[in-house]
Amino acid sequence: MKEEYESIIKNNTWDLVKLPHGKQPIGFRWLFKLKFKADGSIDKHKARLVEKGYSSKEGIDFEETFSPVSKLNTIRLIIALATKHH
Repeated sequence: MKEEYESIIKNNTWDLVKLPHGKQPIGFRWLFKLKFKADGSIDKHKARLVEKGYSSKEGIDFEETFSPVSKLNTIRLIIALATKHH
C-alpha cells in the first residue's frame, strides 16, 4: 500500500483540493491481488487504490477520464511503420 501511495504522489495522479461546502467526498477502497511465479509460488503482493466511481458525476466530480492501454495490434502497426520508413 505504501508503494502504491508513493507512486500516486510521485506521478501527481490527483490534485488535493478543498471540498466545496455541502458536498460529500467520493469514497475509495484498496484492492489487493497476489502475483504468482510460473511454479505457482507467490511472487509479490499488489495493492491499488481506487475510487468508488459509481458515486461520481461527470462535470461535477471530474472533467475527463484517460486510461492508456496498449494493444498488441497497435504495437505491431507501429513496428511495421517504423520498419517501412527506416
